[in-house]
Amino acid sequence: MRQSRKRGLSQGVLIVFEGLDGAGKTTQIRLLAARLGQEGYDVLCLKEPTDGPWGQKLRQLLQEGRQQVTPSTELDWFLQDRREDVEQNICPALAHGHIVLLDRYYFSTMAYQGALGYDPDDIRQSNEAFAPPPHLLFLLEIAPAQGLQRVHQHRLPDNFERLDYLQRVAAIFAEMDFPYLRRIRAEEAPEVVQAHIWQHVSAVLAQVSAGFEDSNRG
Repeated sequence: MRQSRKRGLSQGVLIVFEGLDGAGKTTQIRLLAARLGQEGYDVLCLKEPTDGPWGQKLRQLLQEGRQQVTPSTELDWFLQDRREDVEQNICPALAHGHIVLLDRYYFSTMAYQGALGYDPDDIRQSNEAFAPPPHLLFLLEIAPAQGLQRVHQHRLPDNFERLDYLQRVAAIFAEMDFPYLRRIRAEEAPEVVQAHIWQHVSAVLAQVSAGFEDSNRG
C-alpha cells in the first residue's frame, strides 16, 4: 500500500474519548488512529489512568476496591497521574504538531468522582489549572445497563461498575456542555460511529491545516 505523504499541522490536536465502559472507546480510537495514519498524520494514542506509578495505584484500586483508600485520596491520585501525563506525554506531543488520541481525561474524573459527591465544576477547574482542554471531546453515549452487558461479554466488571453508580455517572456526563463536545450514539455499528466521528475530526483538521499553510506562506 502506498504510504501517504506526511501532513503538517500548525499546532497539535488533542482529541478525547469519554463515556461509560462498554461504549466502544477503545475500538473507535483504534479505527481513528488507523485512518489518521493512512492520511499521513503523526498520531499518539494515550489512556488514563496511565501505566505510571500513580496510574498503577488507580488500576489496583479498580481491581481490588477502595478498602482503606478514601475518595479524596483517590481524587488526588487522578490529579497526580494526569499531571504526569500532561507534562511527559500530552504537551510534548502537541508541541511537535502531533494528534493525541486520549482514552479518558478529566471529564471522566468529573463524572465518576462527581457521582461520589464531589463538585464536577471544582474538579474541572482543578484540572484545567495544568491540563489543556481538548480540541474535540467525543462522548460516546450508551445506556448504563447496555454498557454493563457489553462489559460482561468480554471481562468481569471492576469494583466501580455497578448499575446505580453508573447511572449517576451517566447523568453527570449528560449535563456536560462544552463548545468542543460532540455526542455520539454508541449503540450504532462501529463503522457508523466512526463515520460520525470522522466528520468532526476532518473539519477540525482542515482548520488547523489551513493555519499551517498560511504560516508557511507568511
